[in-house]
Amino acid sequence: MLISQAARAEVKTEERTRIEFPGALGGIMKVFGGKSAKEGVVNKVALKGDRKMTTNEDTAELIDLTEEKVYQIDLKKKTYSVLTFAQMKQQMEEAMAKAKAEMASQPSAPKPDPTAPPAEKPDFAVDFKLQESGQKKTINGFDCHEVVATVTVRQKDKTADEGAMVLTTSMWMTPQIAAMKELEDFDRRFAEKLVIPMAREVAEQIGPAMATYPGLGEAMGKLEIEKVKMDGTAVLTVMRFEAVGNPDQTATAKPAPAEPPKQSGIPTSVGGLLGGFGKKPAPKPEETNSSKPAAFMSTNHELVSVSTSVLQSDVSIPAGFKEKK
Repeated sequence: MLISQAARAEVKTEERTRIEFPGALGGIMKVFGGKSAKEGVVNKVALKGDRKMTTNEDTAELIDLTEEKVYQIDLKKKTYSVLTFAQMKQQMEEAMAKAKAEMASQPSAPKPDPTAPPAEKPDFAVDFKLQESGQKKTINGFDCHEVVATVTVRQKDKTADEGAMVLTTSMWMTPQIAAMKELEDFDRRFAEKLVIPMAREVAEQIGPAMATYPGLGEAMGKLEIEKVKMDGTAVLTVMRFEAVGNPDQTATAKPAPAEPPKQSGIPTSVGGLLGGFGKKPAPKPEETNSSKPAAFMSTNHELVSVSTSVLQSDVSIPAGFKEKK
């Protein structure tokens, strides 16, 4: 039964992803980043049975679960290369082993002074909110309603206005598109064959970082749970990363030196957590009584179209392309 279901799986989608930066950096990206920086990166995905082709402007990737092979295709040079799943696993294992060896070869940090008082670790709170905005609109032919998720990371003894990192995710949902489930199932089966065996070692790398900010992991988990409860497919997802600070403090703060001294250890403030992104220029006099968020990045992911008609040529190496040895 599972084999017959996989054989019938057919879906074709077009999706667009755009990353935007504010200010001068954003302007430079639009000028020199070309069409993709202005309009976003377009990915076309075709799934038929056990084969999935993902195509963008210059390259394509074909995954074949039956053959257990991945084909990397250069559309400009009309060539392709092949890697088996076993070779990909070996490459990942070698890369991880190399990274571990490099870390082990680094000079060890000086041992802490046992007589020194223990350093205070920052205590962060993570506030989570998920709500319907009440807004509705038609996007790419899909009738959508907006659901907004907000995750705020702040110090426990401070309010968000005194310094916080805010992630706002706006999801424009349409009733569940059944064909999209086929893509999810394919990605799950691919993960079971290739990615999951590496999950334990990846978790070992991520664990210490998540332990530093335990509330963050809890909030991320809760966000995923809530998203599962939402019945529908996200047609447009907009994520905004913002830093909120106290304008009175930023107005009186001294300018940063040209070459700030290197610091080590755990950040003791949200400003330290955000690094340079958390810093805002001194506000104008008329703005000193308001705290405005400073956006430093936003991502926009859009489902442009979905169809269930897929040709065999949509999931095959184009005719005339040669294998690159």
